[in-house]
Amino acid sequence: MENTWADRDLPVLDAIVRYLDQAAGASLPELRDIAEQTDLEIVEVGKAALALESDRLIEIGKTAGGHGTWYVKRVSGEARRLVGQWPTAEQFVDELAQRLQAAADEEPDPERRGRLRELASSAGDVARNVFVDVATSVISRQMGA
Repeated sequence: MENTWADRDLPVLDAIVRYLDQAAGASLPELRDIAEQTDLEIVEVGKAALALESDRLIEIGKTAGGHGTWYVKRVSGEARRLVGQWPTAEQFVDELAQRLQAAADEEPDPERRGRLRELASSAGDVARNVFVDVATSVISRQMGA
């Protein structure tokens, strides 16, 4: 069985999320719009859309006009995380650790610099699982889950 994620499904998902974000609710993408954005054949975009729908990443509105006129009604939060639009808890913690380290590097007070470095190290190492659990909880609440 051929792996279609990197060459077909992920580019289609990314194009769908970008389209919906740029349209800001003004329109829903038809699969022919996604085919144009990805340079994939409409049949391949249709296959990708069906695969993405089967995993509940998108919801498709099917019309009698064939693949090209099918449209994407919505995308899931997981779809947004997969294409990098929304952070995963792990990405959030990694960014937090990087920002804490950057703040420590710029902090003139040695005591505060040391505390920031310690916190950055904890976020990146020992307490990572706790940070990820907390971040997951915060992100889930903010997304209404």
